[in-house]
Amino acid sequence: MSTVIAPTPPVEHEPSHDPDERALFSRLAASMARHRKAVILVWLVVTLAAAPLAITLTKALSGAGWDAKGSTAEAVRKELRADFPAMGAENPIVVYRQATPIADDPAGLQAVVAALADGPKVLSVVDPLAMPPEAGMISQDGLTALVPVEQQIGEDKERPEAAGELGDFVGDLTVADGATVEVTGEWPVWSDFNQMNEEALHKAELLSGLPTLIMLFVAFGALIAAGIPLILAIAGIATGFASLHLLSLISPISVWSMNFSMMIGLAVGIDYSLFIVSRYREERVEGKDAIKAIENAMSTSGKAVFLSALTVVLSLAAVFLVPVMVFQTMALGMIISVIAVALAALTLLPAVLIAMGDKVLVTRGEKDPDIVAEGRWAKWTGAALRRPGRTLATGLVLLGALAAPAFGMTLGMPGARVVDQGHTSRDGYDMVVESFGPGAAGPAYVTVAAADAQQVIDIATATPNVVDARIVTQPAASGRVVVRVTPGTQIDEAATADMVEALRTGLDDAVPNALVGGPAGQNHDLTQVLVDRAPYAIGLILIVAFMLLLVVFRSVVIATFSILMNLLTVGAAFGFATLVFQHGYGARLIGIEHQGFVDAWAPLFFFALLFGLSMDYQLFLLAAIKERYQATGDTHRAISEGIARTGRPITNAAIIMIIVFIAFGVTGPIPPTELGLTLAVAVLLDATVVRVMLVPATMALLGDKNWYAPKWLQKVLPHATPRGVPHVHPNRPHRPHRPHRSHRRGADPAGPLAARAHPVRPGRHHDAVECCAERVREPVVPGAHRVRRAQPVDVRHAAGLPCLAAAQAVRHRPPVPLVTPTA
Repeated sequence: MSTVIAPTPPVEHEPSHDPDERALFSRLAASMARHRKAVILVWLVVTLAAAPLAITLTKALSGAGWDAKGSTAEAVRKELRADFPAMGAENPIVVYRQATPIADDPAGLQAVVAALADGPKVLSVVDPLAMPPEAGMISQDGLTALVPVEQQIGEDKERPEAAGELGDFVGDLTVADGATVEVTGEWPVWSDFNQMNEEALHKAELLSGLPTLIMLFVAFGALIAAGIPLILAIAGIATGFASLHLLSLISPISVWSMNFSMMIGLAVGIDYSLFIVSRYREERVEGKDAIKAIENAMSTSGKAVFLSALTVVLSLAAVFLVPVMVFQTMALGMIISVIAVALAALTLLPAVLIAMGDKVLVTRGEKDPDIVAEGRWAKWTGAALRRPGRTLATGLVLLGALAAPAFGMTLGMPGARVVDQGHTSRDGYDMVVESFGPGAAGPAYVTVAAADAQQVIDIATATPNVVDARIVTQPAASGRVVVRVTPGTQIDEAATADMVEALRTGLDDAVPNALVGGPAGQNHDLTQVLVDRAPYAIGLILIVAFMLLLVVFRSVVIATFSILMNLLTVGAAFGFATLVFQHGYGARLIGIEHQGFVDAWAPLFFFALLFGLSMDYQLFLLAAIKERYQATGDTHRAISEGIARTGRPITNAAIIMIIVFIAFGVTGPIPPTELGLTLAVAVLLDATVVRVMLVPATMALLGDKNWYAPKWLQKVLPHATPRGVPHVHPNRPHRPHRPHRSHRRGADPAGPLAARAHPVRPGRHHDAVECCAERVREPVVPGAHRVRRAQPVDVRHAAGLPCLAAAQAVRHRPPVPLVTPTA
C-alpha cells in the first residue's frame, strides 16, 4: 500500500468553506458519487443506444421549412402544389449547354432528355425542343436549354434526397464533346448543402479534436483528466443528436440544426466539464476528501454550469417567436445539445471523478497550475484596480470601435451561393444566370384570376428591376393562372427584395386577388419576418437575463452592468460580422465568397447565442467574486481574488471554445462560417477585454454599491445563495464582529451556551468565517429563544473569541496530508 500526498496550496490561497450537505447541488453530487457505478452504467447504455441514431441523423433531416408561416409566399407555394402541379415550380432543372446552337445540332439534348426518362424516381421530363419559344426553355443565344424533371415525392424531406440521386445520375451521363450538363433548383441546392454540411462536420471534428485535447492536457497536466471533458461532451452530443433524430419522426427537423447543435454542444460541454474538474482538483489540493471536494465543486461551479445552461436555453427559446420551421428547429437542436451536455456535466461527471480517484489529481510533487496562476492574474487585475477609470475608458473605446460598423449592417437571405462551386447545383445555377439572366434562377410567381392576368403583366412590366413577365400555365379549376415575373438581379440581392415589395404594393389596390410568391417572394418574406420579430425576441432575452442575474446575485447594479457589457460584446461581434461577411475584409483569407450582406437570421441567432455564451463567463466570474465577497466582506479584495481564482480556468475554456468555433467556421458553408467565426470573436472579447478590463474597473469604481438592491426587492427575491455560505447583506458595509456576551469580561468561554453556539469539530476544516456564521441562540424570556445570524468576520477583527482562536490555529497549521490507499 502506498500513499498519495496532495500538494499544499500557497499561503495566499485561502481555502474555501466546507460544503453545506443540505444544499441542492451538494446533495446531487453526493448522490451521484454514492451511486457512481449505476450512473456510469446508465450513461454508457444511453450513449451506446444513441450512437446509431446520432450517426444516421443526416438522413432524417430536411431541407424544407423556409416558408414564413402565414406569409403570402407560403400561400402561393401551397396553391402551386395543389392547382398547378404540372408547372413543376419546385422540380429539379437539368441545365444542358453545348458549344454550337442547339437548333443546328439537337442530338445531344435529345439524348439527355431520353436518358432522363430512366432517372431515379422520374415521373416526367419536359422536352424544351417541343415547347414554344415563348416558354423560355432555350436561351437567346441558343446554346443552353432547361429540362424540368418531375420526380415521385411523398414528403418534403424526401425532396433533397431525390434531387441528390438525380444529380448523381446526371453526373454519370456521357455527353458529346464540348457539352455540359448539371442539375440545379431549390432541392438540388439543399441536397448539395446537406452533403457539404456532413463533410464539414467530419472535418471540424478532426480539426478541433487534437488542439482541444492538447489544450485540455495543458489545463490539467494529465492525459486522463484531459480526456474526461471531451468524452463527456461527446456523450452529451450523441444523446442530443439521437433526440433530434427521434423528434424528426414527429415533425420535420432542418438540416441546419446539425452543425450548429454540434458546434455549441461541443464548445459548452467541454467548458462546463473543465470548470467543474478544475474546481474539484482545487478543493482536493486544499485538503478536502473526495466527497467534500465534489460537493463543494458542484455547489459552486456546478451551480454556475446549471445557470449558464439555463441562460443559453432561455436565450435560444426566444427564437421560437420567429414562425419559420428552419430557425425553430435550429434553436431546438442547440437547446437539446446544451441540455444534454449540461446534464452529463452535472450527473455523469461527479460519478466519473469519484470513480477515478486520485488519477485526476495533480501529479504528486507538482503544484496545481490553476492555484499557481492566481498570483499572475492578481497582478494583471491589480493594474485595472489601480487605474479603474482609465482602464474602463480604454475597454469601452476598443469595443465601441469594433461595434461601429454594425450600424451599417445590411441584411439578406442567401441563395444558391451558399453552396461552393464544383457542386452540380451551384454550377447549374451559374449556367442559368449566365445564359438566361441574373434573375432567371429566382423568379417571383404571381397567382391571379385569369381575367386579371394581363393587368398583372402590365403592372409587373412597369415595376423597376423587372425584365420579363408572362403567363406560364393554363387556367386551373379554380380559374386562376400563374404569371412568372423575372427580376434583373439575383435572388439574394437587395434589389430583388425591393422589386417584390414594389410589385405587391402596385397589385394591392389594382388586383387585390393577386398573390406574389415564388423564390423571390419567399426570400423577401423570410427577411421581413426575421426583421420584424427580432426586436421582440431580443427584448425577451434581455428581460430573462436581467431577472436571472438579479435572482442569482441579488444586486440591481451587477445585473444592470452585466447586461450592458454583454450588449457591448454583441455589438462588437456584429461589427466584425459586418466587416467580413458584408464588406469582404479578410474573406479570402478564410476561403469564402462574401455575399455583400449579413444573413437576415444572424442578428437574432447571434444575439441569442452571443448573449447566452457571454453570460457563461460572466456567471462564472461574478459567482467567484461574490463567493470571495461573502467570505471577506471586502469588495476590492473580492474582485482581485475572484478574477485570480477563475483566471486560468476561464482562459483555457475560452481558448478551447474559440478552437471549436473556428474549426466549424473554416470547414463549413457560409452560414456555419458566419456563426462560428463571429462566436469565436465574441468569446475572445469576453475573455480578454470584458474580463480583464471592464469588469474589474467597473466594480472597482462602484465599490460597495455593486451589491445594492432596494430593501423591498430583497424581500421578494428568492435566495439563490447556497446554504452554508456566509452571506453579507448587500446594503451594509462589513463591520467587525461583536463577541457574544458570554465571551466578554472573563466569562467562562467553555460555558454551555458557548459550547452549543460554537462547536469545533475534530478533524473538520473550521475557519473563522464559518464559525462566526453559526446561529447563536440568546435567552429572551424563559422557555423562548431568539435566533440571530452573526455577521461574517475577518480574523483580524475577532480577537478574544475562543472559537476564532481555534479556527486561526487550524488555518495556520500545515494541512493534514491526504492519505488514501492505492492499489
